[in-house]
Amino acid sequence: MLASPTLEEDLRQADELRGRIDLVELRADHLRDSEAAAASSFPARVGIPCILTVRRRSDGGSFAGAERDRVALLRKLAGAGFAYVDLEEDLQAPELDAAVRKAGARVVRSLHDFAGVPSGLSRRIAALARGPGEIARAAVTPRTCAQLAVLLDACRDAGALPRVILGMGEVGFPTRVLASKLGSAWCYASPTAEAAAPGQVTPPALDEVYRFRAIGPQTRVFGVIGNPVMHSRSPLIHNRGFAALGIDAVYLPFHVPDLQEFWKVADSLGIRGLSVTVPHKTAVLEFGVEGDADVRAIGACNTLTRASASGRWIGANTDMEGFLAPLRHALGGKIPPGLRATVIGAGGAARSVVAALASVEARVLVLNRTLDRARRLAERFHADFAGLDPAGARAAEHTDLVVQTTSAGMAPQQGVDPAPGLQFTGREIVYELVYAPARTPIVQRASAAGCRIIPGWQMLLAQARRQFLLFTGAEYPSEVMEALSGQLD
Repeated sequence: MLASPTLEEDLRQADELRGRIDLVELRADHLRDSEAAAASSFPARVGIPCILTVRRRSDGGSFAGAERDRVALLRKLAGAGFAYVDLEEDLQAPELDAAVRKAGARVVRSLHDFAGVPSGLSRRIAALARGPGEIARAAVTPRTCAQLAVLLDACRDAGALPRVILGMGEVGFPTRVLASKLGSAWCYASPTAEAAAPGQVTPPALDEVYRFRAIGPQTRVFGVIGNPVMHSRSPLIHNRGFAALGIDAVYLPFHVPDLQEFWKVADSLGIRGLSVTVPHKTAVLEFGVEGDADVRAIGACNTLTRASASGRWIGANTDMEGFLAPLRHALGGKIPPGLRATVIGAGGAARSVVAALASVEARVLVLNRTLDRARRLAERFHADFAGLDPAGARAAEHTDLVVQTTSAGMAPQQGVDPAPGLQFTGREIVYELVYAPARTPIVQRASAAGCRIIPGWQMLLAQARRQFLLFTGAEYPSEVMEALSGQLD
């Protein structure tokens, strides 16, 4: 999707993406008036098939003129060599339809909903194509997994209808990556990952992170569920592994605000395995997950695989060993008994960390804003606990290791320090489980004090190695893991 104010900028962006794109959409509604008048030259200059779109403001576009002027512009440009012309569901302009067909272009008939998923979506999509060769296009905005499930049902109901059906925003993101699996004729992307529609992704990301061109009807689906989750680097890790081993699979993020409804999405897509991140690591256990020994001991789950025979979800926890491996390396290969450790947080990630530290006979103090949650976690693993207040900060003095397990510092909590009262002497090792951004507020303070830092990406890679084995039955390729370590460092 090209949405610059000038044709030259649109052409420059298309040239930069040459080889990654097969089709461009010119958003002529974003062009300056003088540029829009000259847009008839664009198809010949760009050299690949083009979609012409002049979108009204009411449909998320930028065209502010009269409707008759918009229709006149569309009619003028329709015969300029555009392969497709995008027209809205409610636009009644038979002379424009005829002009598009006479020019040899195909009509893309669109419906939009920037607020949610409209009722009767399957019926409305079926009614979009009014003539031979027309393509039905629906761009809606699921806010919940329940709405995403409705959107996926609409993809299935469309059958062989030529269409493009996509979900805007974070919840709808999987429909972009899975466009070919869901029967869409193409996927919309943009040079900036936003441009004119929320949730868009760049062509390089589609290629390099999600292996978009390798996805087909039989591609197996894996992913990570969380809230937030779009920052996750797990898709890069797992998809690189799939590519190296020639496995027909894709791994993508699922933004899950309503966990109970997500299982409908999982069934619809036939998801085979999932990573689980905040805040769902304990909550998933309420949905019939069959946990392994580690899950039962820790009370948290970060990995789900689906049993092929029964269809039940099997839970595992790779966080525990994933956490310990980088810590052992930082301590020269062995974690000394009696290590004094302070763990900030009492959620699912903290459960794995405290369990791991207890297994190596560390002395653990749990700090949490809600004291009762800190108490329950500490009692489970015979640790101490305190609040995130001045008294708790004093209790954490003379600590060898500080582990930050909360989502503080990560979007949408950028700039948040989970324990501003905790002072560093420079002798502590600070282990930050957040890895995006790399320098969270607590890491910045600890670094300034001279502390050694263990970044969260080290644990991410260590736990992902076992997850990959659980997902595929294959060892993660060591050369790819080494390359990722260098890239994330």
